[in-house]
This record gives sequence, C-alpha cells and structure tokens, in this order.
Amino acid sequence: MYTISEVSKRFKISKRTLRYYHEINLLVPNVNPETNYRYYGNTHLIDLQIIINLKKLGITLDQIKNMLVEINAKDTNRHLKNAIDLEISFIDEEIDKLMNRKNKLLRLKNGVEINPKMEHFNIQRLLEYITEYDAGKRNTFSSQDFTVEEIEVLKNLPNLDNPTAIDSDLRELLQMISGGLEKSDDLLEQQIYTKYIQVIPPLFNYDSNLEKKYFDVLEESLLTEPKVIPFDQAFFNYINRILLKFDDGRK
Repeated sequence: MYTISEVSKRFKISKRTLRYYHEINLLVPNVNPETNYRYYGNTHLIDLQIIINLKKLGITLDQIKNMLVEINAKDTNRHLKNAIDLEISFIDEEIDKLMNRKNKLLRLKNGVEINPKMEHFNIQRLLEYITEYDAGKRNTFSSQDFTVEEIEVLKNLPNLDNPTAIDSDLRELLQMISGGLEKSDDLLEQQIYTKYIQVIPPLFNYDSNLEKKYFDVLEESLLTEPKVIPFDQAFFNYINRILLKFDDGRK
C-alpha cells in the first residue's frame, strides 16, 4: 500500500489533485477510519496511470470515470471497446466541426484575396453567403438551358467557392477584374482581355457559344440566388464591356 505522498511523488501529481479525484469518486483509495489517511494499492496505481494517459488524449474526467467503470467490468474488452468507440465518435464530430469552420475561413480568405479592396457592404454579403451556403454543393445545370454534352463540360468547371479549386491564373484574372472595377484604363482592360482569353476558353473546350450561354445563365441567376463575390452585376457589365471592346468575334 502507498500513502498519498508516495503516490504524488511517484506520478508527479499533486496531493490536491489526488484528493479531488477522491472527492469526485474517480480514484477512491482505501481510507483508515481512525486516521483518515488515504492508502493506494496496485489497482489504484494502474487506474491512476490510465487516468493520466486518457487525460493526455484530451478526454474529460467524467468520460474517464465512465471508461474506468467499463474497464473494471467483467467483460472488460467489449465494454472498453464500446467506451473507446463512443469517445472516437465524439472526436470525429469535433473534427467535422473544426473542418467546417476551417473551410468557411478559407472561403472568406478566398473572397478577400480575390477582392482585396472589398467594401463594408460586400464583406457583409460575403459573410452571409459563406454562413448560409454549402461550398460542397455544386451548381446544377438545367437541361432546359444546356444540352447533355454541354452539361458534361460544365461539370468540370472549377468551383469558385472552393479556394483549392482555383488555380493561380484564374485567381489572377479575378483579382485583375476586381481591380478594374475600382479603377480601369485601356492598358488594364487589354491585360484583362489577354488573361481572359488565356484562362476562360479552355474551361469550355473552346466552345464560345457554350461560354457565352453559361455566363448569360449565370448573370440571370443573380436575381434569384446569391453568388460568391465578385460575381455581381457590376462584374458582368465590366467584363462584357471589355469583351465587346477587344473581341471582334463578339461584336
């Protein structure tokens, strides 16, 4: 048998903590009724080591108490496995919550990087969009607007609401357009047009009719559903003006 002082030194844990574990019935030692001294046997030391290791895994004392009950049950392996599985499920839920939070922050970062001079109203609009709409939900394309073959092409378009889906060239184009919306000139508009021709047509397999149809449908949808910034009416007006200015095929 070991005294509380001996256990405290051996496990480098304070006597106050050991008394607290006793108070909450987590680790209940043998108590001498005459002296009220606490004494710990080998089973207590094993339980204490389990408690210390489970705490290192981030498990709460209440959860550890339940797990010790399962460990000390007759069917130890089955009960312990069930307790561990339950704790793993709790951890998975926390991971999902953290990943969801991380993805929303990445989407916010993405919007700010695309439009670094975003006004207060647009920041609020972006936050509202991110909190209410699922980034994993891809656009659906109506057979009333597109043929089956066209829909197959559109399915491969990058999800602009997902930061990892936007390559450097597309990001640069969106940033240039965002800058042009703030202050434009002929040189910038020529650069935007050049970048647009480099980046956009390949996404549509160089089908200019599909490209135009897609953006027409996207522009019309602004009336019924929000889009990730900078897809607003000013965006479409600006890019259409540039295309009409430089692209003879669109005149």
